Amino acid sequence: MYKQYLPFAIKLAKEAGELIRPYAGQAGQQTLKSAKDFVTEMDLKAEKLIIDRIQETYPDHRIFSEEAGSIGGKDEFEWVIDPIDGTINYSFGVPLYGVSIALTYQNDPVVSAISLPAFGETYWAAKGEGAYLNGNAINIRNASLAEAFISIGDFAKDANKQTNKERISLLENIVNDVYRVRMIGTAAVTLAYIACGKLDIAVYYKPNFYDIAAGQLLVCEAGGAIQTIGNYTVIAEQKIIDEIAPLLPVQHTTA
Repeated sequence: MYKQYLPFAIKLAKEAGELIRPYAGQAGQQTLKSAKDFVTEMDLKAEKLIIDRIQETYPDHRIFSEEAGSIGGKDEFEWVIDPIDGTINYSFGVPLYGVSIALTYQNDPVVSAISLPAFGETYWAAKGEGAYLNGNAINIRNASLAEAFISIGDFAKDANKQTNKERISLLENIVNDVYRVRMIGTAAVTLAYIACGKLDIAVYYKPNFYDIAAGQLLVCEAGGAIQTIGNYTVIAEQKIIDEIAPLLPVQHTTA
């Protein structure tokens, strides 16, 4: 039902990835968004490319982009895009960044494509059709929590001390029960890596939907699951979610 949209999403993610790749580490003018975040000139150029292509091909579909916000009418299909996920990494020349594109139907991700241009990798999935890396089927790794390679979201971009305390509390609770903890700085890379078995679990504190929409479908189609527990969103194999759930500091969260 949704697979028909997949070739367009893949092509678009690759095209945007090729646009931004040569400028990694030299991303042009920066505009401050908050105390610890900014948008680059290439974010805006990639966003314009993606939006223009979607509007040319699917003029009735809605679009939501990290930078531009909501665009379009009342169609039940909506493209959710993050033109450069991992902007800070990208701006400093760290290769952990990607283009994240998801098509949702009634707010449920049904098609996704993630381009990691620094590595020549494109991940994609359609609901009910499995997950793929450069055309090869991928699956999550079978691991226990004690064996798990876990990624947590970045500290708060607005320097919010309370939410940063929540993240520190999370680390205190889980660090002795998992194999290793990493903070990669981009959900696109993290979730793509979980889908293909390079990581095992992601734990995010109140994540933005545009950050995880494409990646959560990849993981679910690769055999994983997504679950909200208190203020945390956990994406992994279901048995690891069940193991880590009691360790999450949900009693300390705020509304």
